[in-house]
Parts: sequence; C-alpha cells; structure tokens
Amino acid sequence: MVVFAFILFGQILFVTGGGDIFLKLAQSAMGRYRGGPAKAAVVAINAMGIGLAKVIGAHLNTQVKVMPTSGPTEWLPQMATGEVHMGVLNNYDAMHGRHADGGYEKALRGKGAPVMLLTSGTPNWMTLITSANSGIKNCADLKGKRVVSQYSGSAGVTAQGSAIMANCGLGPGDYKQVAVAGGPNAGIQAVMDGSADATASAAVGMGIIAELDARKGARFVSLDPAPDAWAKFQQFFPASSKKLDPAKGRVGVLESIYVAEYPFYLVAGAGLSQEAVYRIVKVLWEKNADLFPMHARLKDWLKENYVDEGATIPYHPGAVKFYKEVGAWPAKMDQVQAKLLAQK
Repeated sequence: MVVFAFILFGQILFVTGGGDIFLKLAQSAMGRYRGGPAKAAVVAINAMGIGLAKVIGAHLNTQVKVMPTSGPTEWLPQMATGEVHMGVLNNYDAMHGRHADGGYEKALRGKGAPVMLLTSGTPNWMTLITSANSGIKNCADLKGKRVVSQYSGSAGVTAQGSAIMANCGLGPGDYKQVAVAGGPNAGIQAVMDGSADATASAAVGMGIIAELDARKGARFVSLDPAPDAWAKFQQFFPASSKKLDPAKGRVGVLESIYVAEYPFYLVAGAGLSQEAVYRIVKVLWEKNADLFPMHARLKDWLKENYVDEGATIPYHPGAVKFYKEVGAWPAKMDQVQAKLLAQK
C-alpha cells in the first residue's frame, strides 16, 4: 500500500487500492479570518486542492481524505520528514521553502524542504487595492497615506507588499506603514474598517473585495510595468507584469491596469517515487478538463502552463519523464532544470 498526502491549507491523503473519496474541509486554516466573504480566498485555495484531489483520486482509484493544517509553514517541515508527500502553494513559498529562507528559516530550522514541481497551475493576479472614496488612483497618490505593507501571518504576503511599494518607487518614509495580523484578507479588512487607506496585496477575484465594494467601493491600483520599475518588484517577489481590463467578475478593476501575475504550484517531495509522480501528472494532463467544473479557479489550471520556463524550483524527475514523452518539455527546459537543481 502506498500513501500519498496533499496539502493545500489542508491535507489530503491518497491511499492507492480503491475506495470512496472522503473529504473533510480544512477549518483551522480559516480560523484567523472573519466570517462571510473574508473567508472566500482561503476557501478558494482549499477548493482548488480538493478539485485536484478528486480528479486524481477518481482516475487513480484512490481514497481521498482532507485534513487541516495551517499552511506551508506547517506542512513543508513535514515534507522534509516524509510525513507529507504533496502540496499546493505559490511560487514564492515553494522557492523559499526549498531554500529555508525568505521567512522559512525558523519553521524549517535552516534546512530546506525537498520540494519539487509537478505542475505550474492557476495564475494569481495581485496589486494594491483601496476604497473608491480614498482619493487614491495611482502610486503617487499613496504618499502620506496609511498603507498595509506588513502581514505577520505570511512572509510571502509581506514580500508582496515590499515588492509593490518598491515598484511604486516609495520608501518607508513616503507613506505610513500599517501592519496586520494575517494575510491579504486582513489588509482588506483594515481598509473596510478605516484603519488603513490601502493595502499592498490583494488578488483579483477575492470574495472579500465584493464586501469592500458594497460598503465603500473597491478600486485596484495599477502597478508600473516599466522594466526598471518591474526589476525593483522582482527583487522581493517572483512575478511578471500583466495588463488586465475590466470584465465580469473582476470587482474593483475599474479601468485597464497592470498587475503582478504569479502561479500556484502542485509540488511533491523528492522522495515520492518517479512512478507515482509520473502517474499523477499523466492523469492531470489527460483529464485536465475534468478540473474545470470543480471550481472557478481551476478553469485556469491549464496543461499548456504545466511546464513553466519561469519555475522557481526544479521539476520532479517523474514529471520531467512524462513531459518529455508527450513533447511538452522544450530543449530550453533542460537548462532551466539544471540551473534550479544547482541552486543551494
């Protein structure tokens, strides 16, 4: 019997050999957020993982059980010990978890988790957000304003805040720094309750933004896509710039803006066998469309994005084998893989 474990603000156990799918929604991961729409972003991430688990479980004839964790700082150390084999997280957390830096020094006790990439998945679009009546329409308007840029609940989100303020060309003395306990939801809540004028990390599509829009109006603020400004952003967080236009479901996108785009990853521990990883990636490739009805965010978990030249961690050998077999691994990826494997 082989046991697989997924983590995505919750743990999903895969036991090969057949049986029903058992799902238990992760509750502890949402405990620090307020109710209603404030929980929606966490639920969305959880739902993406549950959807991945269902598709893999259905086509590998496995049992699936969802169990709670508090996030990568909890389960990456368990990956190092072999207690956890697979997980979902963003590219920043994957990179710094692998190297035990960028906020992961304490959790991993200075020893990186043996995390490797299976697929690059759904992209996240992130930038500043403010209320419609704040008078803030661009980066320059942030001068002297109260801006959430420190998030004690996440080193990754704090890095996003630092990246965005650097992109705007603003130093600590140019605005009033506000710290919150929690992630992006807590920053948006601070804008709603009036303790901040803007928050430096918010993702398009977060449920809590609809609440902000209903109460005060929501406005996303454009980033600066100029090469020198984007180089400043990338000193803190790995992302590319993307132009985003107003569209249905993009609450707060009032005009064409530039946002930071970065992916979520499906990852595995280096100790998970090549055969197991090969089979999992094969299922997700061949049954990619089965993900789409599972959750709105999984509509963008597209197989054409599985192999990413901008990857921040190396691919698992089992994934590389599959991608080469189906012709999805371009020659350039050998150089990317070698460079990532050489990083210590």
